[in-house]
Amino acid sequence: MGNPAGSAARVLHEFRTRGSLSVESETEADWEDRPTRATPALVLLLATKILLQLRREAGEEFPVEAPALAARGLGRDEAGTMAAALVGDLSAVRAGRGEGLFSLRNTLVLLTVLLDAGAVRESEVTALLQAAEEAADEFLRAEDPFRLAGRGVEVGLWDVSERGWQGTDLIDLGGLRVPREPGVRIELNRAPSGDLVEAVVVKGRQTGLQLQAYHATRPDAWERARERLAAGVLAAGGEARAWAGRAGVELRCEVPVEKGPGVRGVSVNRVLGCDGPGWLLRGIVTGEGGAAETRDEWAYEFFERIVVVPSFRPPSAAFLSPSGFVGLQPVSDNQPIPLRRPD
Repeated sequence: MGNPAGSAARVLHEFRTRGSLSVESETEADWEDRPTRATPALVLLLATKILLQLRREAGEEFPVEAPALAARGLGRDEAGTMAAALVGDLSAVRAGRGEGLFSLRNTLVLLTVLLDAGAVRESEVTALLQAAEEAADEFLRAEDPFRLAGRGVEVGLWDVSERGWQGTDLIDLGGLRVPREPGVRIELNRAPSGDLVEAVVVKGRQTGLQLQAYHATRPDAWERARERLAAGVLAAGGEARAWAGRAGVELRCEVPVEKGPGVRGVSVNRVLGCDGPGWLLRGIVTGEGGAAETRDEWAYEFFERIVVVPSFRPPSAAFLSPSGFVGLQPVSDNQPIPLRRPD
């Protein structure tokens, strides 16, 4: 289709004017539950997503009380579920799909309500639809309009064998190479045995990011690890929700903690993860960047520029690890990729 944004504009104008669509316009919109190309319907869905994200960043919720919702046959609960799904709540995605909420008509109702609530001008609508068309490729790579593709040809993380990271100023930590940034502190954590370095904590101004890489041969390593982590948080009396974030599917956690003698509190953080060729990288975001409604994107920007070196072996590994942890015996899934102190 030559101009999805232009077709989307025509479909949207007809719906806002008439409150319904002709058969010809429905055909032109070309709704697909799992889009495989940039159709006008996908552009309309992504335009709705963009507006919802902008409202969220501005601290504004979706206007579930808008009269236009009821007038056009969409209940506040259904609208709330759709809105939550479009800003990344994967439990809402599952619920919405189970209830059959995601349709061309419901998308147009949501989009119309958002445009009316924001008093969006016609020129701004045109720019919005164009931006949605430009975003379509990334969502198509994920094969799901409700989440980003994450690691790809133009977006890190990177495997050391790839070319996208070359030219970036990086600190060599052995199994990981991380961006060099002014004012950022790096702390290395040893394994419980004390023999090898397994994790690195990177501290920005208000946000911390703990990184640990593992050998992994399964393509769904992060999905399986995420399920185990969520189960652990729930068992501890906390909450863990899968969320489609900037770095792919992440966990947003609230974990009960002891803050002092007899003082209970809650630790709020995000757990990022990414599958690569033969590896899995996990990042735990704490501080300002881990908060529920944060606008601090530093952890994501840092995470996306990391290079993983799964083949790294410390020269003295055979002596440091009697079990053959690295080096002499084949590595297996879930084994940490070792790190070293920078030169």
